[in-house]
Amino acid sequence: MPLEFDILVKAGRILDGTGNPWYESDVGIQGGRITRIQKEIDPQSARQVIEVHGLTVCPGFIDTHSHDDVYLLANPRCDEKILQGVTTNVIGNCGISVSPLSDEHRAEMNSFLAVMCGQQVSTEALNIRTFGDYLTKLEALKPGMNVLPLVGHSTVRIGAMGAANRAPSESELEEMKAQVARAMEEGAFGLSTGLIYAPSNYASTEELVKLAKVAGRFHGIYATHMRSEGDSELAAIAEALRIGREAGIPVHISHHKVLGRENWGRSVDTLKMMADARNQGMEVTCDQYPYRAGSTFLAAVLPPAVLAGGPDVFTDRLKDRGFRAQVVETIERGSAPGWENLIKGAGFEGLVISVSRHEDYVGKSISDIARKESRSPYDVIFDLVVEESLGCIIILFMMDEGDIIRIMRNPWTMIGSDGIPGFGVKRVHPRMSGTFPRILGRYVREQSILTIEEAIRKMTSLSAQTFGVQHKGLLKEGFDADLVIFDPSTILDQATYEEPNQGPVGIHYVFVNGEIAAENGKVTGATCGKVLRHSF
Repeated sequence: MPLEFDILVKAGRILDGTGNPWYESDVGIQGGRITRIQKEIDPQSARQVIEVHGLTVCPGFIDTHSHDDVYLLANPRCDEKILQGVTTNVIGNCGISVSPLSDEHRAEMNSFLAVMCGQQVSTEALNIRTFGDYLTKLEALKPGMNVLPLVGHSTVRIGAMGAANRAPSESELEEMKAQVARAMEEGAFGLSTGLIYAPSNYASTEELVKLAKVAGRFHGIYATHMRSEGDSELAAIAEALRIGREAGIPVHISHHKVLGRENWGRSVDTLKMMADARNQGMEVTCDQYPYRAGSTFLAAVLPPAVLAGGPDVFTDRLKDRGFRAQVVETIERGSAPGWENLIKGAGFEGLVISVSRHEDYVGKSISDIARKESRSPYDVIFDLVVEESLGCIIILFMMDEGDIIRIMRNPWTMIGSDGIPGFGVKRVHPRMSGTFPRILGRYVREQSILTIEEAIRKMTSLSAQTFGVQHKGLLKEGFDADLVIFDPSTILDQATYEEPNQGPVGIHYVFVNGEIAAENGKVTGATCGKVLRHSF
């Protein structure tokens, strides 16, 4: 008998990604594609047969919100994601992509990439001029997973005008528009913003509309870390919807959440705003990670105006006692329009160091450090920012489980890890290693918040549809053979805040483009990923 398949997966319970109930079938894989889904395929027709009786077979998970742009240059396999079943990784989020760069502001951009642990790779590795150059370099490194790139607004803005806290000149705006257009032509799937972060925070709504219009011309998406996820969240959603409406572009709200105890429960209102917009004909979606804590760089707790001019400028200013007193006064007054007061939302006890040059600080809150060293919590923050610039990473405990569940059940919510890589050694947020199995183990099996069919849809076909990914997200003949094979009775995350680098249990196989990328909790070393480029 001639061999029809490279691999035959026998007797799996198929969850095809549509939300339909499972059915039992075999899956034949040939040349990186799913070529047949049928009961009782002859095992003699395949080079390799994998028996999976009783296990679930579903499409590979799509991480709609990652920060692995730099990490992929150092570890193209991205082991933490592969081990939890992620086969496609959306990068360039929160306004931060590695490129495009300009010679004039290259140093500022390299410093800015510390927010993605960019200090872990050489400056030479980050010396990438155009968006297309980055994608080509990533292809040459042979990634272990598929990569779907967005172009970041902060990156484009720094390239045109550095970290200046002002409106762009006409020529600077034209340069930004040209860079967004070039990135879209070279393969970006859309434009992202990080509007709580400098310098994205300095942009007016009008500036964002003009840049989103450029991405919209190429049928891209506008993905936004909004200007507020706490006190001013409803206004921030209104701004995002305005940008989408005026630019004629789909809006995707990144890591949707409600920050700060006084705002808990407000997801009722945020989801209603999205529902109303959808009912009026606007494409708006969101993603979420299933944890009560978030994570970002420590300097983000300071008012964005403090960070104007870039790291060399603000670290010098923060050495001055008088300037520090002014910053403290601003923070103590509370939030202001266009600024998310994370210290108010989390408290010093809720700000926990996860990445720092001070190894003895890792795992301790700002309050813990201040008490031990008999210092003001503000001085602990200022001193760390002065010393480590944007490289000190924190975990912030600010969300309520009720909002998490309400957002999770929302039909247009998908799953994104928002993981910040720790390069295998730092105590980063556990979402980097645990997001997807956590959904299936805790929120599906243990709590019945979602059905397994709905959870898989949110991790696969909904994400592919939202970002415009072809031939992925469904278990369907002719589609790419990105598969996860897992035991629904045992799948579970093991990553914790104390031990975040632990991989999950219950995932037996992960396939990327027809090759086995992980087997029984170990990566195989396969380099079968593709760098996806948007077509328009």
